[in-house]
Amino acid sequence: MINGLPLNAAALGGLQGDSSATEPLPIVPGRAFRWRLRVTVGGSDVTARLTGQVHVDRERGAAGLADFTLQMDAGPVVPMDWIGAEVVIDYISTAAGVTSEKRRYTGRIVTTEWGSLARLLVCHCGDQLQQRVEAMSTDAVGALIPSYWSDEVFEAIDGRSRWDYAQERLTSVQGSLDSSATGELRLTSWYAGNIDFTFGGGTTVYDSVALSYADLTSLTNTVEIEANYRFPRLRQLNENFTWVHPDTNGLGGLSGFCQWRPDSTELPDVAMVRDAVTGSGLSLVRNPGYNRVPLSAPDPCGNGQPWVNNYADLLLAASLTGGRRWSQPVTEKYTLKVVAETSVAQAGEVIARESLSIEYTNDLADGWESTAFGIDAPRPAAPGTGNGVGGNGAGGVGGAPAQDGGETGHKDQRDEAQRLGAFRCLLHQAKTSIIQAHSGTRVSWESPTSMVMDVDLVHTLAISDQGISAAARCSHIYDTFDLAGGSAITTLTITVMRGGGTAEDALEPPAASVEPQPEPDGPDPIGRSLPTQLGGKRGAPAYKEDLDGFAGNYDNADPTLEVFPRRFQVTSIDIPEEDTDEKTVDIAATYRVVIPNDLLEL
Repeated sequence: MINGLPLNAAALGGLQGDSSATEPLPIVPGRAFRWRLRVTVGGSDVTARLTGQVHVDRERGAAGLADFTLQMDAGPVVPMDWIGAEVVIDYISTAAGVTSEKRRYTGRIVTTEWGSLARLLVCHCGDQLQQRVEAMSTDAVGALIPSYWSDEVFEAIDGRSRWDYAQERLTSVQGSLDSSATGELRLTSWYAGNIDFTFGGGTTVYDSVALSYADLTSLTNTVEIEANYRFPRLRQLNENFTWVHPDTNGLGGLSGFCQWRPDSTELPDVAMVRDAVTGSGLSLVRNPGYNRVPLSAPDPCGNGQPWVNNYADLLLAASLTGGRRWSQPVTEKYTLKVVAETSVAQAGEVIARESLSIEYTNDLADGWESTAFGIDAPRPAAPGTGNGVGGNGAGGVGGAPAQDGGETGHKDQRDEAQRLGAFRCLLHQAKTSIIQAHSGTRVSWESPTSMVMDVDLVHTLAISDQGISAAARCSHIYDTFDLAGGSAITTLTITVMRGGGTAEDALEPPAASVEPQPEPDGPDPIGRSLPTQLGGKRGAPAYKEDLDGFAGNYDNADPTLEVFPRRFQVTSIDIPEEDTDEKTVDIAATYRVVIPNDLLEL
């Protein structure tokens, strides 16, 4: 009954228009209508063979289904030959002399049942939603479902099911994938839009309005995400060393040589100094500065004394810079909370938890400690291909000497696009989970199909009838066409969101951690001054084996005294544990989400 009169005998009215209407279109009862179906299978019209009932079931996020029964004529029938045939169901309605036609279903026969006694062929149909998505390319799936997806959260898509990929993309968007009645794939938002159709008094079948809603246990309003991002921090520490022979009195060049010569001593050479630096675990990162002893000259100091020296690498002073490289693992521990505050205030926290761990590395990080660098390392094949921290990292073998092999400092090897993509995916998944949990309320009612021919899953419906007022997005359309009884009834369902809130935060991941760089070395850094130990004279301090710098003897040494070993020694400084042990950085952020309060009054 509707409006107090039997169905098919009262004026029930038709509806024209679509979701592009700017004003809600009311369902207006009051006119009688005639209806019929047109069903084609494989392009052939089988309407005349229909018997019993025809059902069409279309729901957001699910494959569209249909079933009908055909009365087969005498003769051979092969039920399995019908499987896969394309099915089209059209609904045709006439009211007040105007005939309207609307497609209700497009799909294929999935399976059949054969009743041999009555020669009835029952056809069960599906719109092949999954199979059609499976046939798409990954780019096409991404275009169909624009959302947030990361191969750090999911598996890489190569060689995987396109349907699974589509389902993964749907987890971060508040919408559902379905096929329209005419067969087009589409993504439909869960949120109510402008009202497309209104159902007032007398537009619904008596006692057909139903309400269902979720219980507290499924009302997730808080999602806590624990995510770790681990990456290598590539460090370099340069040490500057300076050694000056004490007998030069701080003078360089020929002046210093002439100060040293009257009471000459053993001297280090270039190889000895370089070996001392590299032997301490350092790499030379700048060209050393040397104050060399002059080669043979008839009177270098102007005192009438000739000087004989055929070895060009003896030194009176040297300045060197050595560097070390190591990799420090850093783990950023993120605690991200997505919360619907109004829901929490009303019902308390109902928490869901998610976790993710990402570890990033690259070739530079893998070879950071083992790859030679500095002036003795092979030069890069092309300009700009060095790998130093703050420098070009070029070497001097095979070409002109490089000026440096990197500065003191560090460089984080991380992929920000990777981190941001994964965290955005997690945050939007959390929002989708909360919105979905607060979309568990459903209002359904029945209306004559001729009145709701234009209603689709993309539309927002409002009802105010039989003691209920509600407005939300349509989520389910179920047609029942009773060929024997003459009734054509459509059950409509809307999914109501309830939650509230006024303040919403952008779902942007927090900034990554940053460690400040140390002060730069400068163009002429002051080095650590290395001492000198000389033996062979009375009153000289005892030899200290662990003392860095140069050790040797006077040329005119007292043979009765201890002879010092001729050596040059450098000890690199200890690196603090805080720069070598794994470092953990805690980062927390909270994001508020707003859940629309769709109209619902009883």
